[in-house]
Amino acid sequence: MRSTLTCPACGASDMDVRAYDSMMVLRPDLALFTLTCPHCAARISAMQPIPSALREEVQFAAIELGAGMGAHEGNL
Repeated sequence: MRSTLTCPACGASDMDVRAYDSMMVLRPDLALFTLTCPHCAARISAMQPIPSALREEVQFAAIELGAGMGAHEGNL
């Protein structure tokens, strides 16, 4: 699984997707990451597999968000 990206603006190849600015989960194993290159400050979006180190965190956040939303449905 690839967890590094190459910046299309400056060519730096050491960008780690785990240092993302934002992430939109598309599937349990795939996300759209937005990063800022630490070398040239370019904003980059890339669809990448979710690193295994983040999967548990992502699943927990999704469960927590779902529980929070469901708790308020009856109050609308």
